[in-house]
Amino acid sequence: MGNRMGQLGLLVGATCLVVVTTIAAINVPLVATGVVALVLLLALSRRVDGWRWMLALTMGLLVCASSNVPALVEASFYPRYAAVAGLVLWGLCLPGRTPTHTDPWSRVFVAALWVMAGLATLSFAWSVVPMETLQRGVALLLLAALVHVLIRRRWPDRSVMMADLRVVYLVLSASIVISLGIGFADGTLVAATSSVTRFQGLYNNPNMLGIVCALTIPLGWAVYRQSRRHAALLGMVPAAASLLLSQSRTALIAVLVGALWLVLRYGLGRMVRLAAGVAALLLVAQLLNLLPAIFAAPWMRQFVLRFTDPTGGDLSNGRTQMWQATIDLWWQNRPTLGFGYASRNHLFELASADDFFGTTGVSVVHNSYLQLLLELGLAAVLPLLVLLMAAGRVALRAPVRRADAGLVWLVVTGLLIQVTESAMFGTGQTYPYVFWTVVAAALLHLPRKRDRAGRDAARADRPHAEPRQQRAGVVENGAPRRPATLSR
Repeated sequence: MGNRMGQLGLLVGATCLVVVTTIAAINVPLVATGVVALVLLLALSRRVDGWRWMLALTMGLLVCASSNVPALVEASFYPRYAAVAGLVLWGLCLPGRTPTHTDPWSRVFVAALWVMAGLATLSFAWSVVPMETLQRGVALLLLAALVHVLIRRRWPDRSVMMADLRVVYLVLSASIVISLGIGFADGTLVAATSSVTRFQGLYNNPNMLGIVCALTIPLGWAVYRQSRRHAALLGMVPAAASLLLSQSRTALIAVLVGALWLVLRYGLGRMVRLAAGVAALLLVAQLLNLLPAIFAAPWMRQFVLRFTDPTGGDLSNGRTQMWQATIDLWWQNRPTLGFGYASRNHLFELASADDFFGTTGVSVVHNSYLQLLLELGLAAVLPLLVLLMAAGRVALRAPVRRADAGLVWLVVTGLLIQVTESAMFGTGQTYPYVFWTVVAAALLHLPRKRDRAGRDAARADRPHAEPRQQRAGVVENGAPRRPATLSR
């Protein structure tokens, strides 16, 4: 059965890939070139089985659905959900695997995700736009099913899990490289570096590009720490550059705070060394007269203004007014059950017709947590709190050694992004799939307790730990080395 599902999945995937590539070749030839290059890269990579090919296709379709090319959006609208369903069905045909130990919170997390998806689907009964709610609710059920299948059947093997995440990293990195290529070809990249224009590349807006870059950077760090190959860092370079050019304040702050959290988890010594290194780097840049040249650039001036110059008297670009208007609309009308999952766009159109939001021009909430209250009301508070507690458990309890460091970084970054963006349960794009699967992955392999052996392993993984162990007389198997006796 597994072989048949694999062959069917490859056939369907190859067909979708040919269709999308053909459409891209007609409309945006550079996208087609990037897709072919990514396929060749995956083909040359080791340990890429049929399921990972399907995963790469799914992520590619989600990227196309978030693009600014109408033909790609239309071509990938339904195939992206079919690809997720294909991953779920394929995973169900895999043999069940039982990890050596499972953190109890992984089961609680999956149950809360199912409850949230079920509530979102059932909300079509009272939604202001029933069919849209039903369609998007089924998509959220597919996301919950995918996470469940990964935890139960595929990711108990940590090496398989990291190989799958490596494929996700390759697809996201390729989309960012293609974005830079498109920007260079149509002149938007040059405009972003020489004027006040924000760069968006392949994606439908600069904030979407910033979110993808914010996920790619820590994911690349996880892949690098797992493989110890410097080539894995190459995808982080265009992601960091595109993040700056997108001028997405939310994504940049979230990535920096996530990195700071990681450094704090490492300990004060690492914090001091990092601060000293940054200070030395800034001093050298100042001596070489690089800092004035960087801060004098037009894009850097505009970037600094986004953090200092309030638009309409508000540094949040009116987000605080949107949040207040959202709370008022939700609490005064449907505080218990909300207006229905994924009803935001239609709801704001109705509200604008009644001049409720006429002065603020609200079209999005720009806060995932408030948007969930607006759409599902107080009924969604409990499953949301459980999901956030599970993510917080990862941020606090997951070890910060090897690949887990990148996973913790991504989870903290993702939680912060959703304070000013509305993508946590937006099943039509890449963010929720990457974020929730990474939370599940980190929970699945969370150690039971912080024993002495775990702390020693964490210290051993840090730089310069081996010389200290050798001086202390500790060998690799943990047994103390006996002092050599001197012979006369």
